[in-house]
Amino acid sequence: MDTAMIDAHLENIDRRLTNLEQILPTLATKEELRLAIEPLATKEELREEGERVRRHLTMLIEHQDDKIQILIEHVQSLRPRRSGE
Repeated sequence: MDTAMIDAHLENIDRRLTNLEQILPTLATKEELRLAIEPLATKEELREEGERVRRHLTMLIEHQDDKIQILIEHVQSLRPRRSGE
């Protein structure tokens, strides 16, 4: 390697290090990341919440089915009966 090539490599390294020095202060530390994710739900908490919501929705759907059935029976009771029924 000649001197010009070595100088070019060193300049390239220096330019890249300068870019890194500008970026590094903007990156989050481990502690900042830990604090950022701390309030988030865990997989287990999300799973439990999903199960709770599923049970609640099942209850609501069953309740709606009951109401619809009552409505159907009421509408059927209002229909005029044909002879022979």
